Amino acid sequence: MEWFTRYTTQLELVYAKAEERIAAFPAPLGSLGLAYAHKFNPVKHDSNKDYICSLLPFWMKEPSGINDSQCEALALANVYGMLYFFIQDDVMDSKPASNWKEQLALGNLLMLEMFRVFRELFPSTSPFWAYYDHYVTNWAESVTNEDRDDYFINDPIRTAGKAGPVKIASTGALLLAGRPELIEKMELAIDIVLMSLQMSDDYQDWKEDLAEGSYNGLLAMIAANRTAEEALTEQKVENEIFIRGCLGPYVQLAIDNEKRLIELEAGSSELVAFHTFILKHLNHTHETIESNKKLLMEGGFNYFLSKISV
Repeated sequence: MEWFTRYTTQLELVYAKAEERIAAFPAPLGSLGLAYAHKFNPVKHDSNKDYICSLLPFWMKEPSGINDSQCEALALANVYGMLYFFIQDDVMDSKPASNWKEQLALGNLLMLEMFRVFRELFPSTSPFWAYYDHYVTNWAESVTNEDRDDYFINDPIRTAGKAGPVKIASTGALLLAGRPELIEKMELAIDIVLMSLQMSDDYQDWKEDLAEGSYNGLLAMIAANRTAEEALTEQKVENEIFIRGCLGPYVQLAIDNEKRLIELEAGSSELVAFHTFILKHLNHTHETIESNKKLLMEGGFNYFLSKISV
């Protein structure tokens, strides 16, 4: 995980800056904001999603050539933006709660901080702002329509749209470097990574998403092979995963993404390394399930011996 460990010191500085500003928010929003920042800090907590939100500006140093100061500024803006969009997700995905008022108010203060950093980097005439509008519009469309349009089945790359605002940092880096010709290719590269990242999250979260009725790519794939009248249950999904091997074609999509990403040659080796990290995790999960299934088919006693020998 060199794509992460080499930047831990800089990330600590970025989060310290963010926390200093957040701590000055009016009470109780300061303490609530600090709790969010702590929860999503990848230096303190292992989370695939937070890695790319915080680290993408640093991974862009290779293809763009921007300096450390610019990387850190983009990372700081991305941290504020990440926290803002995570709050939006929390509010949209949860039942009505008494703390919505504080969450939404905090989100607006975080958005102001994000814009404060971006305004220092990009004048009002910069094309950056048109890209920003595009990414946020795409996010709004994605969170609204992914279920109705069944993104994962009909056009799986569109599942990246929910995390699309992260591309604000990569596009900003290329604009600062005067390399706008690379933006389209980098957008596709990041969408590929975000799709595989969403697939990893969907496997980890399928039980919660099934219970809450949230859209989930893995559940959508399983449902697509059943009649509309057959409602998915936890037992049926477990049968598909642990007996019928549905993770095989699911993981194959991520393998295909890896090949496509490498062939794209977008210029960020660390972005590719992060995708490889995601793929290895998904593949290991699939291989473990298949190995355990094989042991069970060979006999329960052999399976018992394999477990006590670990």
